[in-house]
Amino acid sequence: MEQKPNKTWIPRHRIISLGVAFVLIFAGTWGQLQGKSSGGKITQEEATDLFYQVLQYVKNDYVEEVPSDELMFGAIRGMLAATGDEHTRFMDPDQYKELQVDTTGKFGGLGIEISIRDNTLTVVSPIEDTPAMRAGLKPGDKIVEIEKESTQGISINDAVKKLRGEPGTKVSISVVREGIDQVLYYTIVRDIIRIEVTASTVIPDTNIGYVRLKQFSQTAPSEIRAILEDFKKKNVKAVILDLRWNPGGLLDAAVEISNLFIKEGVIVSTRGRKSAGDRVFRADPRKVVLPNTPLVILANEGSASASEIVTGAVKDHNRGIFIGTKTFGKGSVQSVIPLSYDTAIALTIQKYYTPSDVSIHKKGIQPDIEVKPLEFTKEDQRNYSILREKEILQNFVKTHKEYNEKNIQLFKAEIEKANLPLSDFALKQSLRQETYNGDKRPVIDLEFDVQLQKAIEHLKKKG
Repeated sequence: MEQKPNKTWIPRHRIISLGVAFVLIFAGTWGQLQGKSSGGKITQEEATDLFYQVLQYVKNDYVEEVPSDELMFGAIRGMLAATGDEHTRFMDPDQYKELQVDTTGKFGGLGIEISIRDNTLTVVSPIEDTPAMRAGLKPGDKIVEIEKESTQGISINDAVKKLRGEPGTKVSISVVREGIDQVLYYTIVRDIIRIEVTASTVIPDTNIGYVRLKQFSQTAPSEIRAILEDFKKKNVKAVILDLRWNPGGLLDAAVEISNLFIKEGVIVSTRGRKSAGDRVFRADPRKVVLPNTPLVILANEGSASASEIVTGAVKDHNRGIFIGTKTFGKGSVQSVIPLSYDTAIALTIQKYYTPSDVSIHKKGIQPDIEVKPLEFTKEDQRNYSILREKEILQNFVKTHKEYNEKNIQLFKAEIEKANLPLSDFALKQSLRQETYNGDKRPVIDLEFDVQLQKAIEHLKKKG
């Protein structure tokens, strides 16, 4: 998750110093120089000298002229890459602009949160109601090719550039998925990605309130508070907070939302290299809305960062039950620092710790009750991918606009004729999802969502 400080102008000499400092750190990680320095270790002065030697050779003697800004930007990227942290990165003017586009909640793309894990471009979470989720991408998928070009060594910034584009255009990707022997190929049509932060309802024939949070934005705490206040007016007796596929967002939003359920005690603490910046976030009793109402958190492998702060706080305080699957495991805090010349860095400054003082970074949080979702078989995944690529599914829904038994049987006959059969679950789920695409999508799925079914069952037993 990213904390966004107030923009401050930074003098040019500080930027130059930063670049030099990078070179010193980066060069220092590569070992020893023979000769002048004590014990063979490179010193600050030697590293500075070495950097400018290389810079002059490249500028004067390299076979082609390379712009100075590209050389320096590359040097800074190398410094940040030397940290080994996939979330720490440099943004040139174009890339910084891309980040600012992200924050508007509307852009042309696929709708996935991506990261670099084990030096591989990895899906953290597909965003709900986007081309990526409809295509069938899953958390943990390794994107090994974009437009038939290898992603080995690619940066997050470059991957975003390749995946984004004009709405209506197509992009092809190749994916390796754990448990699947063959590479999966997807051709996905880009779309405008609009992120609706919340959705809620009272589950039919129950007094259980359901609220789904898709992103920890600046408005999320006030939106969740309003929903919970409405639940109180409706005399709701239990609440399900759905954080599945939520890749995170703002730290402060996670703290405020946790505080709506937790009356007192530590919610999360953050610690970094400089102890002066360490913080402990505690619940404020004046801000709690539902301190005692039975609560279930739904989370999964697509729940990361701020989602894990809320899940960890609820679990550690025994405030509710976590149902689902193990979370993603992103427990670090990034600060976006604007620099001169319309550039910026996203710098990991701290790790966060749950109330029980546990860091879940790269570990995730285990559920109290594990419930795995219904899954497509290997044949389902292959055939579903082809059905979408050939637009058989999409064209069927254009002429059969209702999700009912008659259309289920018609679709079954059509895909069997095309020799692309699906299992009963995959067939119905695919047709239902495509039929209810966008604004028509129901808030909850009581037909196939076994994790939600388990949460309702658990809360009914609580009375």
